Amino acid sequence: FGSNSESAQHIGRILVHKLMTRGGDDEALSLLVVVPSGSGECREFQIEVSCGDTGEKLKRKIEKLTGVACDDMELFAKNQREGATQQWVKEEETLKKQGIEDSAIVTVGVHGMAGQSPHVAEDDEEAPNDAVNNSIHTKGYSSYYHAHARKPDLPEEQRIVSGGAPQKLSESDACLPEPVSKLKQLKIEDPEDAQTLERPISNYAWGDEKEVIKIYISADSEPEAVKAAGDGKTGQLDVKWQARSLKLRVHGEKFDHVLELERVYYEIIPEECKFRVSQNKRITLSLKKKENFTWLKLLKPDA
Repeated sequence: FGSNSESAQHIGRILVHKLMTRGGDDEALSLLVVVPSGSGECREFQIEVSCGDTGEKLKRKIEKLTGVACDDMELFAKNQREGATQQWVKEEETLKKQGIEDSAIVTVGVHGMAGQSPHVAEDDEEAPNDAVNNSIHTKGYSSYYHAHARKPDLPEEQRIVSGGAPQKLSESDACLPEPVSKLKQLKIEDPEDAQTLERPISNYAWGDEKEVIKIYISADSEPEAVKAAGDGKTGQLDVKWQARSLKLRVHGEKFDHVLELERVYYEIIPEECKFRVSQNKRITLSLKKKENFTWLKLLKPDA
């Protein structure tokens, strides 16, 4: 009887310990990871993580498992319980804080995925020895070094310019102009803008609408810029579009309101981009996509 009692007490202590530690940061989660492999197909992986892991750590684990670079992926998680909705996985927060549960389905969104598939080596194909080419060889488009895969069109002797020792170009006693801080510097594009002060537009929202990306500047977040835009039909604003950048200028009485985006993630078609003003409500910019796939980010991070 004593032996049975001790066993019961031991089991009881284990159950109490499990109840006390349940939901802690060390609790293991088993997640189903779904990764696109191109041409509309997907691969599925089972992955074990801790609920104390951050979204960034989860990304690194998926990168090792799939070969898709962390910088090229966005994660979306959905719990299995009824009524659960898909949510964006934040890099800086733990899975527990984001409410991601055991058996959740994690879908991997890959930037620029448009019918591509990873490189599959032939049986007799020899893998490169150096790290850069080996990454391209094994991971293909998802390699961090994918840009290096493009072979140069010119022979080496035409691509490399050699010369002697450096030469001094000029010598002068004149003082160099005093540096001007970036915040105070005036961006002069033509003589008429020489005395124009600029104020940056910092608050905007954007959304993917299939064939176009729309950027919204609302009166709630940028009241002065929207007010200065008027109805947008009499030259109050102009936009300079380029394949990977844009510059919106709203002309005000004392200064211009400027939104300049220099690192647009994917290419756009400048001649098919438009803007519209809903007076006293918002300014809407429509960016025509060059390739019709979903954008997960608007801008590339600074190099």
